[in-house]
Amino acid sequence: MASYKDQNTALDETIARLEIERELKFEELKYQMNTTFQSMKPINILNGTLEDLKQFPEVKSNILQLAVSVVGGYLSKKILVGNPHSTFKKILGYLLQYGITNFISKKVNSNE
Repeated sequence: MASYKDQNTALDETIARLEIERELKFEELKYQMNTTFQSMKPINILNGTLEDLKQFPEVKSNILQLAVSVVGGYLSKKILVGNPHSTFKKILGYLLQYGITNFISKKVNSNE
C-alpha cells in the first residue's frame, strides 16, 4: 500500500510542477503576443523607421530630394493643367508631371 501512496504523491507532485510550468509558459506567450501586437502598430512601425533614418543622413537627403521632386511635379500639373475633364488633358497633365518631376530631380542631384 505504501508504494501506491508514494506513486500517487510523486504523480501529484509531477502534475503540480507541470501545471506551474504550463502557467509560466502561458504568461510568456501572453507577453510575447503583446510585444508582437505593439510592434505591429503603424505608429510604432513609423517610429522605428524614423529612428533608422536618423542613423543614415544620406537616406534622409534622398527622401527630401524625392519629396521636392514629386511635389514640384504635382504642383506644376495642378497649376498648368488644373482639373481636366478630357482624357487628353489628363494624359498631358501626367506627362507634364512626370517631366517636371524628372527635371527637378536631375537639378537637385546635380547640385550635390
